[in-house]
Amino acid sequence: ELIYYVRWAEYISGLRDAGWVFSPADPLDSDADFPWMEANGFYNLKLIESVSPGNTVRNNLTFDPVHRLYLLTGANRGGKTTVTQATGQLFVLAQGGLPVPAERFAFTPADFIGTHFPADEDKTLDLGRLGEECQRFRELYLRCTESSLLLLNETFSTTSFEEGYEIAADAVRAILKKGTRTIYNTHMHKLARELDSLNTSTEKARAFSLIVRSEGGKRSFQISVAPPEGQSQARDIAEKYGVTYAALTQ
Repeated sequence: ELIYYVRWAEYISGLRDAGWVFSPADPLDSDADFPWMEANGFYNLKLIESVSPGNTVRNNLTFDPVHRLYLLTGANRGGKTTVTQATGQLFVLAQGGLPVPAERFAFTPADFIGTHFPADEDKTLDLGRLGEECQRFRELYLRCTESSLLLLNETFSTTSFEEGYEIAADAVRAILKKGTRTIYNTHMHKLARELDSLNTSTEKARAFSLIVRSEGGKRSFQISVAPPEGQSQARDIAEKYGVTYAALTQ
């Protein structure tokens, strides 16, 4: 344990000297009526490899008795996965007794942190991709409580849109029934547009649409609670890398 803290202290000290912001976490009473989280000015540690401190976009996010699940949508390469990972980093570092990459982080500790990201191809051979996703999600869900943190990245996207949507909608309703703090990063904008039908499993916990804003195809990497913008802007990425009919046949 001593080596763990010494190495982290050296690492964070060097980053602070380089201009990166770290703050001590503020754990809230675990006996509170409901698990909370308030993060201000947080960022993903992976950004230190490619961005300067002055050019890093920081974000704010809150979990409270009502805001329990965020359906995170936005443009491709707009920062959805980065935000999802960053939220997990806050809990992992804080619960390890370390300063966190944020201006402020107050939280009720999570009794379990579950992550559901796409699996490697060789792990899906027996069950198929969708079968593997469903099995893994069920195992995570059964472990979750309202004090847990669940991070979902493109879950149930390995089948057709309509079939994936139906499975995802059921999963969201079940999560809300437990009240687990959740970020669901998805391209299924329909999920975020039909919140009224999803917010029926409980009287208090609610799902909210969280978007990574973009204007004119320019990514801001800034998140906000707002209706989905309705497109992932895959076309401009295809054009950038020359995967359009015109570019491919020139």
